[in-house]
Amino acid sequence: MIGSAPLSPGERRHRWLLVGILFSPVVGASLYNQGFHIPGLICPMYHFTGIPCPSCGLTRSFMAVARGDLMRAVQFHAFGPLLYGVFLLLGVHIILELLLNRVITVPYWRWLERQRLQWGILGVFLGYYLLRLSIWHQRGELPGRVVW
Repeated sequence: MIGSAPLSPGERRHRWLLVGILFSPVVGASLYNQGFHIPGLICPMYHFTGIPCPSCGLTRSFMAVARGDLMRAVQFHAFGPLLYGVFLLLGVHIILELLLNRVITVPYWRWLERQRLQWGILGVFLGYYLLRLSIWHQRGELPGRVVW
């Protein structure tokens, strides 16, 4: 449903910020596939501790999605293709709002505002991370200085 009141200047600025946040990893993955690399881009957690962070593999997963290689994308990070799709969907939604200069109300927006759902998604994401850490530990792929 399209709202009747035009977006205020503050709402427009907020939406432009969101477009930048949502599209930067999508566009960045495509640019990385073309050979463009940002020097010094590292994961601070991995760099300082040797332990992969919860989002470890998402950049490579996004790159694989951008190439159309979904199987490889899931191998890098199970949530990569889903998150890539969510970023695209929300980004397109917000761009449409900017073009129409109106709020577009859709059912999934109310879904995303539910705090219980947000905590559930965070729990699943962290559970997946703990599972990956356990597998890496069993394979001996984590540094020896990690105390379990």
